[in-house]
Amino acid sequence: MYRRMKEVYGEQCLARCTIFRWCQRYEARRVNIKDLPSPGQAHVVTNTATISAVDELIRQNLRITAREIAVELSISKGTVHHIIHEKLGYVKVCAQWVLKHLSEKQKTARMGVCLTKEFPH
Repeated sequence: MYRRMKEVYGEQCLARCTIFRWCQRYEARRVNIKDLPSPGQAHVVTNTATISAVDELIRQNLRITAREIAVELSISKGTVHHIIHEKLGYVKVCAQWVLKHLSEKQKTARMGVCLTKEFPH
């Protein structure tokens, strides 16, 4: 049967394994030939241009949210989260993005500024 299809359709003929897979799905009462969604989270693919763009937006406005970045760059919020936390190493402190690895002196200075300016007693 496959040889006959190959003769009729030539190079445009589907691969043999694809035909067998579709036949198995039809026999299992599935009429939709599309693949079912795979379980689990999709792998996040980022390039250096996207990472640089996210970093630039954060540096321009330390109070920008991940949602605002996602809208600005037309990428998913999950991708933005991955870039911010995994690639750039930022965390949110007092509603501002800061690097995860600050020295104790830098952390104390930032906390002091936040307490005096943002939240007066």
